[in-house]
Amino acid sequence: MSPPTRSSAPSVSVCFPAYNEEATIERVLNEAHELLSNSGLDYEIIVCNDGSVDRTGRVIEATASRLPNIRVLNNPRNLGIHRTFERLYSKASKDFVFLNSTDRQWDTRVLFEILPLTSSFDIVIASRKNKHYGLIRQFVSWAFNSIPTILFGVDTYDAGAVKLMRREIITRFTLVSKSPFSEAERLIRAARAGYRIKEYPVDTSDRTSGRARGVSVSSLIEACKDVVRVWVSLHRRRKM
Repeated sequence: MSPPTRSSAPSVSVCFPAYNEEATIERVLNEAHELLSNSGLDYEIIVCNDGSVDRTGRVIEATASRLPNIRVLNNPRNLGIHRTFERLYSKASKDFVFLNSTDRQWDTRVLFEILPLTSSFDIVIASRKNKHYGLIRQFVSWAFNSIPTILFGVDTYDAGAVKLMRREIITRFTLVSKSPFSEAERLIRAARAGYRIKEYPVDTSDRTSGRARGVSVSSLIEACKDVVRVWVSLHRRRKM
């Protein structure tokens, strides 16, 4: 698909969280720069090194020193997915925010497929046609995406997937989640406020390097607490 012209597309903050991705991060940033710099879009690239213990930080700094429009954030230690995502969101300045991964599961070209949909939708979720998960992770993912539908009446499709989101949604809502369930919470609050959400299924690749962080017992417990926090928060608001 041809990139949209500057006059027909909104500005975009392209955000990348990175933790121990020394094998892929340089290529990911190079590809993003090449695609975006030739697209005519008004864009910025923001990458956050989440306290990596390998060479990820050094590779990011070296890459950013030779490429324009890349801002680098460095967490003082490993803060985890939730806090890294939120930091990236808080630093974005364009009309829309595109949150991608640095493990090459999603190609940055997906942005140009879903960007035209912003004329009709406020959030576009690049859901995975096939998840490269084991049985336990598949079950957790199914539950993670079923709970919003069952408890809150909102289909979040694939809340943990790459997504393109209107930045005003990020700044408008104060979240109560303290785990990656925040991605689902933001979609729930947006849908209930009338924002339009679109699913766009895409083919993704399996991780070829590094190690997926997986799902820990502590993160599952925190996510369950977040479900309760969100329910209580929305219920109280409805009573007001």
